[in-house]
Formats: sequence, C-alpha cells, structure tokens
Amino acid sequence: MTRLSALMLSGLLFAGAATAKDLAPYGFKKFFDPTRLIQVELMVKPDDWDRMRKQHRLLVKTLRTDIPPTDQEKPFDYVPAQLTIDGTKVGKVAIRKKGFVGSLDANRPSLKIQIDRYDKKKMFAGVDTLTLNNNRQDGSRVHQLIGYQLFRDAGLQASYCNLAHVTVNGISLGIYSNVESLDKHLFRRAFDSAKGTLYEGTVCDFRLPVLVRFERKFGSDKADKVLRKAAVALKSGDEKLLKELGRYVDIDRFYKFWAMEVLSGHWDGYVSNRNNYFVYFDTKSDRLHFLPWGVDQLATDRNMFWDRSFDPPKSVKADSAIPRRLYQHPEGRKKYFDAMRLLLKKAWNEKELLAQIDELQELIEPHRVDNNSWVKGKTEAFKKFIRNRREEVTSEFEGGKTPEWTLAQRPLMSDLVKVADANGTFALKLGDAEENSFGFIEVDGTSRLELKWGDKKIDFDKSTFGIRRNGRRSVTLRLTRDAAPEGEPKAIEIHFPQRRIDEGESVPYRLDIFASPAQGNVFVDGSHEPAGNFGGRVVINRFGTETGDAIEGRLESEVFRFLPPKEEE
Repeated sequence: MTRLSALMLSGLLFAGAATAKDLAPYGFKKFFDPTRLIQVELMVKPDDWDRMRKQHRLLVKTLRTDIPPTDQEKPFDYVPAQLTIDGTKVGKVAIRKKGFVGSLDANRPSLKIQIDRYDKKKMFAGVDTLTLNNNRQDGSRVHQLIGYQLFRDAGLQASYCNLAHVTVNGISLGIYSNVESLDKHLFRRAFDSAKGTLYEGTVCDFRLPVLVRFERKFGSDKADKVLRKAAVALKSGDEKLLKELGRYVDIDRFYKFWAMEVLSGHWDGYVSNRNNYFVYFDTKSDRLHFLPWGVDQLATDRNMFWDRSFDPPKSVKADSAIPRRLYQHPEGRKKYFDAMRLLLKKAWNEKELLAQIDELQELIEPHRVDNNSWVKGKTEAFKKFIRNRREEVTSEFEGGKTPEWTLAQRPLMSDLVKVADANGTFALKLGDAEENSFGFIEVDGTSRLELKWGDKKIDFDKSTFGIRRNGRRSVTLRLTRDAAPEGEPKAIEIHFPQRRIDEGESVPYRLDIFASPAQGNVFVDGSHEPAGNFGGRVVINRFGTETGDAIEGRLESEVFRFLPPKEEE
C-alpha cells in the first residue's frame, strides 16, 4: 500500500470513528422538528434524583456582586443517569437541575443533560448537551416552541425548540420544551464561528454600575470592554448616538430583536425587564448580538415590577437602556417601527400560528400531567393574543403617529454583598401575653444562635423572644438582644409559613429575598430598616399556634446587604 493510500484510508477510518459517536438515527433538523414529540427516558438512582430535584438556587446569592457571576459557586450538582431518546439508548450521561425563580420545581425540575460528560466524543443528532425546560409558568406548554420559532423567522439567531415527553424511572413528568442549548455548537451554526464571547444577562443592563452582573459563559474576558463601550456610547448626543453605538452593537439586528420581544409579548426579556437574554460578541463582525432566552411567559404587555398606574403601549417597550435611548432618538424610533412593520409582514402569520397551536395541543394531550382549567385557559389566552396582536400594535403607529414611552427609568439594583453567617437553634413556647404595638407577643424561649458579623461573633442566647401571627398562613419569629452595643446587630426576624402536618418532621424552608416561602432580616440599633437579608434556610422541627405549643427549629443562613446605590458615571 502506498503512503498516500494509507493516509487516505486512515482519514476515512478516523472520520468513520468520529461520526460513529453520534448515536442518533436521524439528524439535527429532525431532532428539533416542531411537529414531533421527542420521547426522553431517564433512569436515575432514587437517592440521586431526590437530592438533585430538591436543590434550589437562591436569588440573593445569584444577584450578589462581591463575587462576579462567572466565579460564583454553581447551585446545582450533576448526577449520573442512563438516557434513552426515541428508543435509542444513549447510555451514561450527567444530569442536573436548572432554572431561576419562577421555573424552579422540585417535582418537575427543568434539566440540563450532558451527553458527553463521560465520553467526550459522544453526541446525539449533532448536540452534546440537552436543555429540557419544564414549562412551569406556561399552561399551554407551547410558548417556548412558538417564541424561538418567531425569532428565527425574523431572521435572528435563536435556539431551535420542540416538545418532549419526559419520564424519570418510568414516571411521567409531562411535557417539556427541548431547547437547543446556547453552546459552541449553536454558535458555529448560527454565526459560523464560536470564537467569540457569550454573556448571560440576568437582571442587568448596559448601565455602567451594573455591568458586573453580566455572566461570561465562555470566551475571552477581553470582550468585557466592549460591554462597557456600548454602555458609554448610549450617553452620546443624538448626532453621534447611532454611529457610536453601531460600533459595538449590531443595531439593525437589534431593532428586529427589540420588535420581536414586543410583538410576542415577552415581558420578562431584555427590553421590558432587563432579564432572560444573552449577548454574544462575534469576532467576525466585531459586534454584540442579542439572543432571546426564557420565552415561557409570552402574550402580555405588562411587567409586574412596573408602576401599576402605568398603562404601557402595545407597540413598543423601552424600559431597558438600549431601547430607551434609541426610542428617544428620532431616527432610532423610525427604524424600530420599520422593523415592527417588517416582522408583521414576514414573520407574523396568525392563521399558521393558530393552526400550529391546535396541532401541538393535540400532539401533547395524551401526555399531560396537569390537564385542568388553568391549562385550557392559558392556551385560549395565547390564541386570543395572537388573533388580536396585529390590530393592537398597528393601531398605535398608523399615519405616522407613534406612542410615547412615559415610564420613568427604574433605579438600578444596588450592589449586594455578604456581611455575615447566621447559624443555630431556637425553641419557643407560646403564652397568652398581649400583643405589643407591632403585633408581637412576648414568649418564653431559648436560643443557641450565633451571628458571625465581620470579625465578630455575636450570640443571641440572651434575647427577648416574640411571635407574631400573620393571619392564618405564616408567623414571624423575632429575637432581640438584651444588650447590643451601638452599630451591632440587635434583632433578627424570620418569617415562615405555618407548617403543614403532612410534611413530617424537620421541615426546611428556603430563605431568600423574593419568591421564597420564608424570609429573614437582621436589624441594627433598633432601626426598622433591615441591615441584612438572609439567604439560606430555616428548618422547623416543632410548630403549634395554641397557648402552650412549642415552635422549635434551626437557622442555617448567610446574610447579605444592599449597599447604597451608585451614581452613574
């Protein structure tokens, strides 16, 4: 055999060995075909599954700024599992829980699956990571499929997505969204290169004091300066704005991204809530590109965090920094509505969307685990939104008129830093004393609770104890130090739900600053304003609400504090 022939044969064998690691009987497009329901079966050791599904991400830890997001400890651990997709055995993989606030669920957790964790060459239909979202906030179960499809139909880079029926250890978890992961495979497909830098935007914006909240997922930190330059460019006057911002952001694509977030009613995205988006610095174009994420709550024009008296226009949202500044610019406003007209013409087909939703509902009906009035109502509401959207939007800018965006710029979230650790036990016995002016009843109790405040260890064993019943659903426990030097923590409050009997012994409640079953604060010098917020958990061992009953438990938490707001440069 000649040397050339040997090299050719070697190359063919190598190519065959490489492709043999893709275990799928079909390709990428069929795997993400929106008309198909993917069957995903996982087998996991019961102990691993229980431990993994109960893990939780704390918002207060996610938003802290004393440790950059890229360097923070990850909240979810991988466990091994056996994976089968559409009857094809994929073998050993690694799975973990995923999600943020509203999508977190202990019974139907969203999942990240690393197919190549134990074999770096193993893939399935061109991907080595699966993102399976539980659709917890979407009763119709189809928002994500429709949402990502709309962004792609608009000519924007976005994940492919279809639906999956997921079972774990033979038990159905119902319908999930199978979303193409934002990894290097996607960027090679969508940008022809994965040599850039990817950032995730979670409650952050292009304003200088909060740039630290961008989490770099991969790529060089040299691109950090591009984020800063884009934020600085927004301060340019009208005569220079478009040129300066256009040096760092692909503005033409951004207009379409902006318009599609608005058209689809994606309230929890970038333009309305500074959340659920990714920014990719593409080294070929030398520009930042926006990608949608978390599109499971479409079809609304309201943001729960806006002033309730504000009636937002339907054709535009401009709460975040880039759309707000562009909408103030005459040419920027014109180009935005040009993009909206283009999307209505090219990407928004009511008849096709409504028919697709009906077909998808028929496809997933046999596999639902929660077929109730909420589910049906959400599906009908989504269809109604689609039917009415074109007229709602176009009526606001016909004849050259455009609505004003009158919502004042919301304040930046302050820096959030860790200030203490709080650990220990408490035991109280309810009495029949009268309530004080704050609603607390003084009770007998003991405590072995220690607060590590900076370099000081502060004991709360000599405290006055109080209980406040907050209606029938929750109680507040207050420990007040009998003698606290000025400047030191004087009181601790823990608010937790009344324990349900069927939950058993040692019931843990998550402590966080938002969307949490329990919350807690530290107070200094008798102030009514918290000097710190708990991030951890409180475990209730005994609980009663009648005279003579006991409330016993333990606190395991860190303490975080919001610093005074920074002035923008």
